[in-house]
Amino acid sequence: MALLLALAGCGDTTDPPQAVAPAFGPANEERGDRLVAAGRYGEAIAAYGRAVEYQPGSAELLRKLADAYARNSQMSAAVTAYERAIALAPAYAKARTELALLLNRLDRRDEAFVHLEQAVNDRPDYAWAHLVLGLLHFKEGRYDEAIAAFEGAIAAVPDYGEAWFNLGEVHLKQNDPAAAARAYRRAVAADSSSARFRNGLGGAFYRRRDYAAAAVEFRRAVGLDSPFARARFNLGNALLRSGQKEEGRREMAIYKALDEQENRIESLKTTLLARPDDAATYHDLAVLYGQRGQYAEARVRYLQAIGRDSTFAPAYHNLGNIYLRQGRIAAAERLFGQALQADSTYALSHLALGNTLMLRKDFSRAIGHFRQGLRHDPDNAKLRRNLAAAREIAAAAKGRR
Repeated sequence: MALLLALAGCGDTTDPPQAVAPAFGPANEERGDRLVAAGRYGEAIAAYGRAVEYQPGSAELLRKLADAYARNSQMSAAVTAYERAIALAPAYAKARTELALLLNRLDRRDEAFVHLEQAVNDRPDYAWAHLVLGLLHFKEGRYDEAIAAFEGAIAAVPDYGEAWFNLGEVHLKQNDPAAAARAYRRAVAADSSSARFRNGLGGAFYRRRDYAAAAVEFRRAVGLDSPFARARFNLGNALLRSGQKEEGRREMAIYKALDEQENRIESLKTTLLARPDDAATYHDLAVLYGQRGQYAEARVRYLQAIGRDSTFAPAYHNLGNIYLRQGRIAAAERLFGQALQADSTYALSHLALGNTLMLRKDFSRAIGHFRQGLRHDPDNAKLRRNLAAAREIAAAAKGRR
């Protein structure tokens, strides 16, 4: 169970960070909220910072600033901002819980426990603090304490799917698949669209050697989240156990590739803890997410790469490809142009921009970019082929006039 700060859903921004005239007062908080939702964390930090200057006694603004710092891999600044928020509002359970998650990531687990214990004491009805406390106890192997914490979360919110799921995880760890299955079913009842919950229920069936029922749930998990490596592994094993050898081996091969990607992702995230300003690491993370079809996450990481290095042409280019895939042609065209502003010799962006202009029937400019790309990469077969096709289409269009 990974203890990570969750990213907010991405908004519909089409451009990387732009210079914007400063707003004042509450408008800065609203702008910061929009920027966090859009994955533009560096800009959000600036907006929240101005809001804090306007209202320095607001614990909520400091918490939002801390969260933006954490999302932007600026961990030391995040801890400081959380501590300032808690100093202003010692019973602020949400700030303590978020800080505990961050401290856990920084291997400062004892401090994390202190904040979580205080949070549940101050707010016994705050289910999330109970949940995170349970996760930390589980990670330390204190299963009875974990169960008590998850039950505290459920007492506060009876249909709390995450709490039921993690209660199932503890029961499975204690080799009680029947109790685990009951908890997982409650989790699925709370959210039937969660691949993790389905995978957990499948695991309980598998432990009871009901491989057919397990395979059904693992298939559902994979259907909900195709790059979910653990569900692929479990499905492969269940199929092999039930005699479906060929399909089982196929799922295990998919698992191996996905697991390698997930290990690489975790390695890059660890690198960011030590080198939070390394644009290439954000870019590499984005590429991996894109390969897995996780385009929202990829988009955020490309924006973070650009925020660290505004001349990083591949990040603009690859972000443009995401927008192009989504049919957002104008946004893609702008980003390919920005890649070429950063590096006019980047042949891939000349190719992509030429292709985008062809979609817009701007044949003259498309031909120009294909030609420029070939000057920088004369052996590029795609550029040569697309240039020839563009000339033919442009000539035919001219002949119809």
